[in-house]
Parts: sequence; C-alpha cells; structure tokens
Amino acid sequence: MLALLLPAAAHGWNNVGHAAIAQIAENHLDKNAKKALKQYLKGTDIVEIASYADRYYYQWYRDIGWQCTNPKILRRKPSEMDSLPTNLEPWCHSYSVDSLFNTYRTNREGEEYVRNCIMDLDWLVKNLKENVATMDPEERLKQIALVVHLTGDFHCPMHILYVPKAPTGGKYSIYINGEKINIHTFWDSRIWGFLNKGWTYSEFAEEADTATKQEIEEITKGDVYDWGSANAIAAWPAHHLTNATQEQREFTPAYAESFRWLVYQQLRNGGYRLAKLLNYIFS
Repeated sequence: MLALLLPAAAHGWNNVGHAAIAQIAENHLDKNAKKALKQYLKGTDIVEIASYADRYYYQWYRDIGWQCTNPKILRRKPSEMDSLPTNLEPWCHSYSVDSLFNTYRTNREGEEYVRNCIMDLDWLVKNLKENVATMDPEERLKQIALVVHLTGDFHCPMHILYVPKAPTGGKYSIYINGEKINIHTFWDSRIWGFLNKGWTYSEFAEEADTATKQEIEEITKGDVYDWGSANAIAAWPAHHLTNATQEQREFTPAYAESFRWLVYQQLRNGGYRLAKLLNYIFS
C-alpha cells in the first residue's frame, strides 16, 4: 500500500496507525459505501489515502492553533488566525476537552482559539453527505481523505489537549533505554516497535478487530463529540504521568507494554467509528 511508503510524519499515529484504523474500517463498510468509494477513489482505497493529509500537509491544511517551534503556545486569539495564508484551510489534527472531559463543539473559548479537529471532522462529514455526488473530484478526494485521517488523529492519545492544563502538552520527554523521546513522538510513531517490532499495519488491524456486533454498536453509539469525550477519558492515564511537570523522566520498555490495551482499543474504536461515518455519508 502507498500509505506505508510515505515518509514518516510527525502527526497522529504515523502511517502504521492510520492504515490499521482504515483497514479495520474497510472490514466494516456496507455495500453502498464500498461501491461509492470504489467510484470516487478511482483505483485507491481508504488504507492508501489514510496518510494523505500528512503527505500533503503544507498544501492542504495547517493546524492554526499549534506552533511546533513553540509548543507553549497552545491557543491563539482570532486576530492571530488572520495571518493564515489564504490558500490553506485551517483543518486541525488535535482537539481539546474541558476539565470534565467534555469535547468542545466550537473552536472558540471566549476570545481564544481552541484546537478542535472533531468540529472540523463533523463539518466534513456533513458536507460530504450533502454534496459528495456533485463535488469537484479533487476536492472530494481531499475531503474523504481528511475524514479518514482526522478520525485516526483524534483517536491518538497525544492528540488530546486537556484544558485548562494538559499534563504532557506535547513537550514532555521520556527516556527509554537511554534514548530521549518526546512523548508525542513516542505515541505517534515509536510505540509500534516497542509493542510488536516489525509488524505491518494489517497485523495490528487483525489483532485489534475483535469486537462483537453488540460491542461495535456500543462503541459507535452517539456522535463524534461523544466519541471525543470517551477518548479523553480512556487516554487520560497516558497523559497523567508521575512528575509530568518535570522536563523528562526515565521509563522502561514496560511503559509501552502497560498501554498495549489502550493502543488496541483506540485502533479498534477508530476503525469502527470511521466505518460508521463512511457508511452514513454514502448511505
């Protein structure tokens, strides 16, 4: 698959996680969604396009609430958003929850910008539902690819910002076997090797896709905002690290193993929820 040949990206789940979630979703698409995607993707599939948003990041979208060179800037005022180049759209690849783990339903908190890829995902799903048959082919491909990618992103534990204060905030570093690894980078791309070195995305997908029909109905209950809150509750242990206010801490490989359950849960849930969104769009 092309997705596995793309350069490693610094965004959620890396290519392995995004492709695994897309593969699980592929396993649960209904006949209408399969037919429509075959028509609109013209020779590709959702696994192949799962990392397009990272590949075309600088052409497609920019997370306007995040400065990689200055991660202490977590939120921006609306006036600072005006500097966004007009040819880029402000799609976000992370999201915020309040102190009760509730997902924000806008990208504003008073006069401040709040990162909210779930709001963006909600808009994309509704727009495709209404307009997919008449859209420009390139824009349609872009929006389908963003739905696939952003669903994967918001299931990545480190793509959640806990407001008013995120324990890790993307800046916290850990040491494993003497190697310094940013906690966000570890969860995006390095955790796969610690769990099952050498595994392909399809092996992770097969291992995670084990829920019963009744369990899938429970996982996909509610809307994208409900799913965001559920993710935030589940991912909290991965953020709430002892001494997380310090710059770094030594961990052993057992750290990754202790979160194996969370990785597989998020891959599985992301896949089932992506299938539900695509089945809804093309129903």
